[in-house]
Amino acid sequence: MFIMGTAGHIDHGKSTLITALTGINPDRLQEEQSRGMTVDLGFAWFSLPRGNVGVVDVPGHHRLVKNMLAGIGQVDFVLLVIAADDGWMPQTQEHVEILDLYGVKRGLVALTKADLVEEEWLSLVEADIQEHLAETSLKDFPIVPVSAVTGYNIDTLKDALNELLVPMPQDQEEDNPLLWIDRVFTIKGAGTVVTGTLIGGSLEVGMDVVIEPGGHEARIRTLQTQTKAVEHGVPHSRLAVNLTGVEKESLTRGMYLALPKRRPYYTLINSYVRVLPQAPAPLETGQQVKLYVGTLETLSTVKVLGADHLEPGQEGYVQLELELPAHFSFHDRFILRHSELQDTLGGGQFIEEGVPVRGHNLRLVGPKRRRHLFPFEKPEAFLNLEALQAKYHSSPETLGLAKAGDRTYWTKAQFKEEGLTIHPDLHVLGDYVLAPDQYNKVQSYLRAQVEEFHRANPLAPGPSKETLRASTGLPSRLFDQILSETPDLKDAKGAISSSQHQVVLTDDEERQVAEIQGLMMQKPYEPLTLGALNERGFSSELLYAGSHLGCLVPLSNEHWTTPDVVNGILDILFSEEAFQNGFELSTFRDRFDTSRKFALAFLEYFDAQGITKRKGDARTLGKRPERI
Repeated sequence: MFIMGTAGHIDHGKSTLITALTGINPDRLQEEQSRGMTVDLGFAWFSLPRGNVGVVDVPGHHRLVKNMLAGIGQVDFVLLVIAADDGWMPQTQEHVEILDLYGVKRGLVALTKADLVEEEWLSLVEADIQEHLAETSLKDFPIVPVSAVTGYNIDTLKDALNELLVPMPQDQEEDNPLLWIDRVFTIKGAGTVVTGTLIGGSLEVGMDVVIEPGGHEARIRTLQTQTKAVEHGVPHSRLAVNLTGVEKESLTRGMYLALPKRRPYYTLINSYVRVLPQAPAPLETGQQVKLYVGTLETLSTVKVLGADHLEPGQEGYVQLELELPAHFSFHDRFILRHSELQDTLGGGQFIEEGVPVRGHNLRLVGPKRRRHLFPFEKPEAFLNLEALQAKYHSSPETLGLAKAGDRTYWTKAQFKEEGLTIHPDLHVLGDYVLAPDQYNKVQSYLRAQVEEFHRANPLAPGPSKETLRASTGLPSRLFDQILSETPDLKDAKGAISSSQHQVVLTDDEERQVAEIQGLMMQKPYEPLTLGALNERGFSSELLYAGSHLGCLVPLSNEHWTTPDVVNGILDILFSEEAFQNGFELSTFRDRFDTSRKFALAFLEYFDAQGITKRKGDARTLGKRPERI
């Protein structure tokens, strides 16, 4: 199934031509049939050798452009209708501008009422059309003179349309259906029905769906295309979807039907906008405009990024705050119209959900700015226009690289949910993905913190590993992976040290360490506390330096001992029968003739090292380590 949209000036014969092609009058409303003027979207269908074609017929009156926009955004190709006796007209111009802003490149021109003009005039009109289309995306449209009244060239037109049916671009998201709702009504005995053009994936009878915005959950009762019931709705088809679980009053044109939690909507977006050369006014910061995407029309407030305004004919980056939320996928196109003059200003392409910005320096505001920052960065952040440009110019293969910097880190699952490809330049660390800049930020920060610590504390091995990890805000596994890939840093028994850093004691400091060891050997099973050693004039820095050098051992609860004492205890634990089949704290206490407090300091140290394993009140021996 393929979808064809019409475009063109009022009274140029769009509906009459569609009736001649399909045998169906697309003007479904009584008002349309009595006035002979299309007011809202009309629908029809016909068959060609290469496939079935659904038709979305749009109104041509300049006051009904919003209805035209609701129908033209999801078509596969366009039939631009121009009457031979009138030629190029104002609404032809506006419709072509809109099609060009949408990037439409597939279609043809039907030059209607060809039976009413001379051959010479027909040639002049064709030349004029080609000149008007030359600078637009429609420049390659063939022109076919026809007459819907006499049937002249109708078969030729069908042949030309048939040629457009292949090759057609394939959907990138075959399992992610989207149906912008253009009609809502009820059928007696069936309930609520919505219609629209399906893109992005398939729908099936019985499927659970959601209508957004609003989170209206529903189930598909039946599907219909071309008045025929089907079990399976395919992309590029016009569908009528009969829903259960939702009332007609809850739905309206501009909403969209999708699978639950698959198609997000936004009220603030960053975009790339092109202002038409003939736009009636510049696009200015603070201005309200009408935005059209899918079948939605909503007021939007403009923030031109990096400037105050965009003049007619200019292009640039724009942040838009939407009054009604709308769904966008990357590079989805939209149209902007003047909110009062009812003229088209230009159009744009969606880049990403926006974070609010303030002032000419584009300072980010609000809590969402934090996703761009590590905890060690300054709380101010700024919208990077170069990064925004990189995203806009990205291909599907490189978009993941451009977007990776939006967060301090991603999980692989988050990347997949966003539909992003893992680019070779990204850092993939286990379950995590980091942009090169974010990866480098962490490494640079760690190096700077360790160097600063070494300057201030030459006797210490380095800052606490856990304290540094917490200051980055990274999960432990991700932090450990980055640390392991930073060759000039190393894990030094719970601290992070420069690989070049060495703890060196002066002669006086070596004498003090020996004195400490002597004090500890006086009562080996009553380890001294850090406070008691400080009171004797020994600094904490010296104690930790002694620990790093293997001269002293820190136990639990800030008790300290020597490696000789620890090794002597281990000799007893692993040799005496009383400890071989499990033992309690009291056994240890009595064997070493010490207090419960001191026994606990030793045993908790052994527990932490895996030398003993506690279960309830009892402990068993683990694997004996080499000498401490």
